[in-house]
Amino acid sequence: MLSITTILLAHFVEREDNLKRIIDDLMEGTVKPEKIIVFVDNLAIKFKDERVITIYSDTPCLPIIRFALGTSCDTDYCFFIDDDLTVQKKTLENLVFYALRLPQRILGFEGSMLGTTETPYSNDTPIQRGYHEQPVPVDVIIRTYFVPTSSLMAGLLLRSMYPELPKESLDDVFLCLGNKYINHKENYVIPVSEETNLTELPDGGVGQERNGEHYKNRNIVCRFLMNKYL
Repeated sequence: MLSITTILLAHFVEREDNLKRIIDDLMEGTVKPEKIIVFVDNLAIKFKDERVITIYSDTPCLPIIRFALGTSCDTDYCFFIDDDLTVQKKTLENLVFYALRLPQRILGFEGSMLGTTETPYSNDTPIQRGYHEQPVPVDVIIRTYFVPTSSLMAGLLLRSMYPELPKESLDDVFLCLGNKYINHKENYVIPVSEETNLTELPDGGVGQERNGEHYKNRNIVCRFLMNKYL
């Protein structure tokens, strides 16, 4: 059995109430994480839970901090889930099933096949969460990531190689394209069933995608990296 660390980023106070629900659901799964880490970078959030490791920062961080934190973990995989989603009883079991068949790949439940235009993210082919017959290769996975711990460094390396590129709203882009271009490995959206799907939680009316620079930055970085590596 693969060992797993789950890492949650708690930034939006509007989503604080989701944290306990996510942890409860993770702990009730047929496959449980070895440990859960919650990184809080908004001190207005008063979250405490004895079942998890909680790290507090008095300085707001970009979401890529969770991938950097994952590199320090000693488990086989790190599982990252946005705080407006939660798991069902067999969600992690399903991820482990496919990880054993697709080793050293990044897996998730929805993603993007980038387009060929100058704005490849805005003109992508989205792969929605659903009942696919087989895993679907994608360029970028969004919202939930099951990542070999040994693969995390590539996204951080890719980001550091091009300091002139935008950094906001790019954590998953660097993670997944780093896996493709540095690790030379694929990213897959895997099938789900009623027992393994995710459950949407309230987003509090906040999120990265509401930033006016979100799609602009993603298009710039995806186009730059595609030109560089393809």
